[in-house]
Amino acid sequence: MNAFAVDEQAVASLFVAPVSACIADAGMFSAPLYPEEEACIRKAIPARRREFSAGRAAARRALSEAGAGEACSVIANADRSPQWPANFNGSITHCEGFCSAVVARSFDAAGLGFDAEVAQSLESDLHHLVCRPNDLEHFCSLPHIDGVDWPKLAFSAKESFYKCYYPVAQSFLGFRDVSVVFHHVAKSMYSGTFSIVLENKSKPMPRHSSEFVGRWVVDDERVYTGVTLPLA
Repeated sequence: MNAFAVDEQAVASLFVAPVSACIADAGMFSAPLYPEEEACIRKAIPARRREFSAGRAAARRALSEAGAGEACSVIANADRSPQWPANFNGSITHCEGFCSAVVARSFDAAGLGFDAEVAQSLESDLHHLVCRPNDLEHFCSLPHIDGVDWPKLAFSAKESFYKCYYPVAQSFLGFRDVSVVFHHVAKSMYSGTFSIVLENKSKPMPRHSSEFVGRWVVDDERVYTGVTLPLA
């Protein structure tokens, strides 16, 4: 069993750039929204409203800690991605019982991607939808670690990459457009690094690179991944 529990310091450590991180507390799920934020979810169901409220409250606190001031709203773009204030970028994630946001100044990172998923194994019938053949072959070479499901971790890593890739490239990606390699994995470890390789060469290549580095950590409840898009 993994006795480690992820906190805001652990979330921030997923990124190679300096970031401010906030994990939403219970009160943030019913936090009031700015009118322009409220307009983004006027027709949303209650569950969506709660996660949106928590995400925006966490984002505002992270923005404040990063130096953006207290009165920053974070509206949704037409594609539902967050619209960050000028000179900042960030990422919001939510899954069952959890919501968190990370923010960086734009002179520290070109983009951030952050994802959290419930620590349950990825259904076997989804493996070939999420993973490329070389991903699945790679997972066979990795050690068994209690509580770590490599296909589920790959799902999260690819989600994190997409969150920092799309705002820069403005291009959609499928899971099989990228591959993932986990590095320096030992049986006693519940954290590590990974590389994402953009395999689909028809897609825009941000920052003149096809390989991007991320970090992961796992506790008893969730898996967490983060990718930093470096400056050119």
